[in-house]
Amino acid sequence: MPDLPPFVLDDGALDWEVLFQIYEFEQYHSYAEALTHNEVDFIEQALGLREDAAVLDVACGGGRHVLELARRGYAVEGVDASAALVAYATHSANTAALRARFVQGDMRALAYERQFDAVLVMNSSLGFFDDTENRATLGRLANALIDGGKLLLQCLNPYQIEHYLQSFRSGWHAIAAGYLLREARFEPRTATLQIDYRYLLPARGIDARYPGDRIRLYGYPELAGMLAAAGLRPLAVFGDAVIPAVPFEEQSQWQVVVAGKS
Repeated sequence: MPDLPPFVLDDGALDWEVLFQIYEFEQYHSYAEALTHNEVDFIEQALGLREDAAVLDVACGGGRHVLELARRGYAVEGVDASAALVAYATHSANTAALRARFVQGDMRALAYERQFDAVLVMNSSLGFFDDTENRATLGRLANALIDGGKLLLQCLNPYQIEHYLQSFRSGWHAIAAGYLLREARFEPRTATLQIDYRYLLPARGIDARYPGDRIRLYGYPELAGMLAAAGLRPLAVFGDAVIPAVPFEEQSQWQVVVAGKS
């Protein structure tokens, strides 16, 4: 495990992505490791990955899925907007001598053309933009796939958002010698999940607030229509990215869609 990058910058501001994607996963390392293994088991099964498949993970964060897929022999590339996360993931891959490449970039500006057998977008990462940008991004993801390639798209189910928030709104968490609070709400008029953050680091006198994530959530009919417009055909939908696989049903908090490119 490489040294962790600082999440408190020289000017006293926080790098929130480093805090969430690296320190939080390290805080709950055993849980995160088991979660990653199970999710990658699911990815392999749901996509039917062939040996040596080329896989792209978009909005890859600290690279946990990329690194595990690379350990299993796949040729994997990860893209993330955060330079600090890309540097950390690259160092992790080099240290473990894994065939994994990480690139800093905006998922709205992907320029891949028919390069990958599979593309992953995990943890509702598609919905961070407006509808026009989200649709255009799906088109770019489709362009990255070879003919016959598959997209795996994990999104929250807006029809069960209250159930999700009951477990998500759980008070302060100890992270990196400080304390993190998430405050989440769902705006039904725009179908947007809004999450604000507060972080206390008493030893450094830090009390930071971050009006963080705004995630547009789509119901399955909307997703299916957007995928079709991008030239992708839904092949299966699951209720979570877990093994054993679970069906997408009324109570599912997640919808995990596998779509194919003709």
